[in-house]
Amino acid sequence: MAPRTQPASPTQQDLLRDAMETLGMTRAEFAARLSVPPRTLDKWLLPEESTDFRAMPEMGKAYVREILHWDGQSKPGKGA
Repeated sequence: MAPRTQPASPTQQDLLRDAMETLGMTRAEFAARLSVPPRTLDKWLLPEESTDFRAMPEMGKAYVREILHWDGQSKPGKGA
């Protein structure tokens, strides 16, 4: 039996862009929602090859996923 592989998780850039689109927020609004300076969000959105790129902490990624989860729960017809 072949080993099971985990589905590839989205890049941090994809996660952040998808979250902003889903939430209908600008970069400035989303940075404020995450309680980070806009420049920090900008650095997280840069390509990994950029010298100014910064990896987003795993805690930050989990927080974005949590925000998306709760946003989905609050939509009509979703959640409990």
